[in-house]
Amino acid sequence: MESRIDTRKAWAVYAALLFGTFITIEAAAFQAPALPSVTRHFGIQVNMAALVLILYSLALTVFAPIMGRLGDQYGRKRILSIGMLVFAVSEFAAAWAPDFGFFLAARFVQGLGAACILPGVFAYAAHLFPDNKRGLALGVLAFTMTFGAASGGLLGGLLIDRLGWPSVYWISGALTLIGLLPVRLLVPEIAPAKARSAFDYIGAMLLFAVITALLSLPTWATNFGKESLVTWAIVTVGTGSLVLLWRHSRKAENPVIDVGLLSRRAFATPSAIYWLHMIFASGIVYSLAFFINSRPGGTAAQFGFVTLFLYGSGLLSSPVAGRLVDRIEPRLLSIAAMLASLIGTLLFLNIEVDTPLWMIIVIACILGLSIGCNTPAIMKLALGAVPAKDMGAGSGLFSMFRDLGSPTGSSLSLAVFGASLAHATHSAIARQTAPLGLDATTVDGLAHAASSRAREVPAELASQLADAGLAADVLMNQAMLEGLNAALSNVGYMLLGLIALALGLSLSLMKARTAGSEARTPAVPAE
Repeated sequence: MESRIDTRKAWAVYAALLFGTFITIEAAAFQAPALPSVTRHFGIQVNMAALVLILYSLALTVFAPIMGRLGDQYGRKRILSIGMLVFAVSEFAAAWAPDFGFFLAARFVQGLGAACILPGVFAYAAHLFPDNKRGLALGVLAFTMTFGAASGGLLGGLLIDRLGWPSVYWISGALTLIGLLPVRLLVPEIAPAKARSAFDYIGAMLLFAVITALLSLPTWATNFGKESLVTWAIVTVGTGSLVLLWRHSRKAENPVIDVGLLSRRAFATPSAIYWLHMIFASGIVYSLAFFINSRPGGTAAQFGFVTLFLYGSGLLSSPVAGRLVDRIEPRLLSIAAMLASLIGTLLFLNIEVDTPLWMIIVIACILGLSIGCNTPAIMKLALGAVPAKDMGAGSGLFSMFRDLGSPTGSSLSLAVFGASLAHATHSAIARQTAPLGLDATTVDGLAHAASSRAREVPAELASQLADAGLAADVLMNQAMLEGLNAALSNVGYMLLGLIALALGLSLSLMKARTAGSEARTPAVPAE
């Protein structure tokens, strides 16, 4: 076992690692303001835009526990450095992408690079700081992650409005190469394990199938229908792969998914809460991205300001929460954060197309504060339940839960938002044109035109509408506004259910502690 380095040097090393984390999170935050522009550039539907997020997150989620374990075996600094280099190159490739397929491939490689970075930073946090000081370190990590998300949303919106969406990828790639330098110079290597067991290829393939099915199901179900063979094939493959993965992991010598850790309630329950909260946060962000960009007068920069306050409030609360969890029971802070999220969601349900931007920002601040308070509390609970010898695997598994939450939330929210928008827009047009007796094909064409930028209507149809006292532009605008209100409201109800479930899990942690079924987690020994 290595002894811990002194506190001053530990923070210098940690600062170098935090910069790499900042760039990774900032690049991920660029996606929210960029996604509407990318959708229009490549001519894809709103619900298909989730593929941009799914491919990135699929690689990130699947490979995070794998890279965490490889870091234990081959050196965490080595894996982290490789990840930063891969991430930078793939960012440049995304900016240059000639078509949507190439862009998706670049996004997948970006996720692979990020999977090498975040588990390593989590593992170093546990290595550099003792248990009684780890809460502050995790709070600073949460602060850095939130700052990256906040600055990424604002900077991304401003850059896209002025320089176009490729600019955000060029910049994040260049910053990653700059951040690689202090990592190489300042961060010491943690001695890898002497015994190197065989890599779990079967587990990796099964995990890939499970995550692919989970993340893509909302998108394909929206496009093909809930009762289609494609949808049920994805459900069958995902469920079967999950069962096989669980059985395989129980028998494998060095499994890609540590079932032993997942069997520990002290680790599994906080990780599940964090996953649900990340789904919630991502759902808020991506539904607002399309809502604000689509409403009258909305721009990418406006959405950037909303994310600035959303993540900025979390940025302010996370280090304070980090200090608090070193002094009070982390479960109490998590319960308080869930209650604040519940209140914020109820306010979110009242947002409409004519809601002032400042009011949306106030709601975003409430939600951001709750996310910032919950993160260090949950991280300390989960990582405190991991033995020091398995910290790489444990941090990789926890990182997987975190990274799985964002794409799950984005795909769910975009599926609900896109389907609700299309249905409500179509219904509004059908209702307003009912006296004209238009056939279904014509109504479908009007609904499609209302959702497009061009708003092109055949001259004969426009004349027919005018004769009935209906202006085509006014008709489509009104239908689109009704659709946006319905879409955001439906997303809000979905998120309300998720946060209620997370609150229930937080309360179950408290009940378990009160009943004495879970002992306080002991300090993690030094490596």
